[in-house]
This record gives sequence, structure tokens and C-alpha cells, in this order.
Amino acid sequence: MSKSKKHKKKRNTPAPKKKSVKPVITVVVLALAVAAAIIISYVVYMNNSLYGQDFTERTFTSVKAYDASGDEAPLGEVYNVRYDSYKGTLKLNGDATFELWLNPGTKDDGVHGGTYTYNSEKQLINAKFDSGEKVKFKIVRKKDGAVKRIEVPYAGYTVYMR
Repeated sequence: MSKSKKHKKKRNTPAPKKKSVKPVITVVVLALAVAAAIIISYVVYMNNSLYGQDFTERTFTSVKAYDASGDEAPLGEVYNVRYDSYKGTLKLNGDATFELWLNPGTKDDGVHGGTYTYNSEKQLINAKFDSGEKVKFKIVRKKDGAVKRIEVPYAGYTVYMR
């Protein structure tokens, strides 16, 4: 017998199939897209959120007021009440809402709350009341950067709140 006959004939077996990388690439691309969306959402939230600012989640109380000529005015005169111990309050929330109580009324009357944005460059709070009225509160800082006071315009006066 010849040597060639001793060897078994090779079977016609198909070559092993190459594994497709398309599903792996698709999964990786989707994972990156989801991660990017989460990161972008977080960055947008942090830019729109005011949590962590040194003036948020604090209540400021009126301590002084000045009239248009710069003279100090009694708070009782400013608030049109009979006693000078009345103190107005301003609360700035981290979700960009605020409550300002400088005069009597109810929470639903549109003049005690609303939303605000913060301009860090100019140190201004641009407030918009639920009633639609817009006003700017000025933040005055100490040399170390801490909030010294917030100046709130009210009925022709500037009320200092600490």
C-alpha cells in the first residue's frame, strides 16, 4: 500500500467562523452614550442647582434699612408697623426658590415667594416673584468672601438682611 492510502482522507470541514465584533462594539458605544448622558445631566443639574452656595438654605433677617437719600430709617417705618422690633426674613433655597416676608399677607398672594437666579460675577440675585414682579437683591461680601449682608429693595427703601 502506498503511503497516501494509509492517511485518512481529510474531511471537508468548514473553517471556524470568526466571531463578530459588531455586538461588542454596539454595547460599548451604548454604554459610553449612557455614561455621557449621565455626566451631562449631572453637570447641567449642578449648574442650575444652587445647593452648596453659601447663601442657600439660610434665613436672613432684616437688621437695618435706608431710605432713598441714604439715611437710616426705622424698620417699623419701612414695614408700616407700629413697632420697630418687627423683622422681615429672606430664605434662599438651593432649588432656586425663595421666600421673602417683609409685609403681612399669605403665602399664596404672590408677593412672598418665587424663583431666582444667581449672577456670581455681579453678586446679584435676580428674583422673580410668583406675581411676575422682578427685583434684584445685592449680595455684599466680607474680605474673606463670606456673605456680609443681602440688600433688598422694598417700598423705596434698601433693607439690609443678615
